Amino acid sequence: MPVEWKFLSARKMIYTSSVVRNIWLSGPLKRFLSISSRALIDIAAKDDELRVFIVSGEVSGDTIGARLMASLKKISPLPVRFAGIGGFVMSQHGLKSLFLMEDIAVMGIWELLPHLNKIRVKLKQTIEAALLFKPHVVVTVDSKGFSFRLLKRLKARYSQQGLDCPAHFHYVAPSFWAWKGGEAKLKGLSCFVDHLFCILPFEGEICKSNGVGATFVGHPVLEDALELNFGKQLC
Repeated sequence: MPVEWKFLSARKMIYTSSVVRNIWLSGPLKRFLSISSRALIDIAAKDDELRVFIVSGEVSGDTIGARLMASLKKISPLPVRFAGIGGFVMSQHGLKSLFLMEDIAVMGIWELLPHLNKIRVKLKQTIEAALLFKPHVVVTVDSKGFSFRLLKRLKARYSQQGLDCPAHFHYVAPSFWAWKGGEAKLKGLSCFVDHLFCILPFEGEICKSNGVGATFVGHPVLEDALELNFGKQLC
């Protein structure tokens, strides 16, 4: 199916879904509470809290991350403690960012080059902070360049130290499916990503067919539009 058709189909499916308003409570959070054969809450219960290390490096990711934080606090039977990187919106939900989100928000290869050394320093700082926090789960939101390097190196550090690695989730699946031969790159993600949260309906099946666990959780922008329209109808 051409990419353009996929987008049209995705938009129609999102708009007509009867569960889209509840997607933030139904999709991602069920995955948080039950991971493979282990129950995350059972593991966290030993510490009397659920520790979530969450990282976002973009404005759009700041909003998504904040929604996830708010929903997780509502549904978790344990107190939830957050650490990581985010912006203003995530700070409103209890995150004290390790440093300014803008420090890693660099787009494009030419824009990246002058900032490479600073990003390396920030990546190392983030890894050390995550290890010190001892999270039960690590969530990265979009910003795949920084996010995937972080998850990969965290996985390696836990392995080197002989420790159990926390569950790794990435929110907003990379659009490898839009590139020629790009789907093959998805297969490598399973080495350091336990589960992807997809915002387009067809992405989940593409990820699964390439060996990566994935769940369609709805598109935040379209959900906002639906909620706005729904609110107007009530007025």
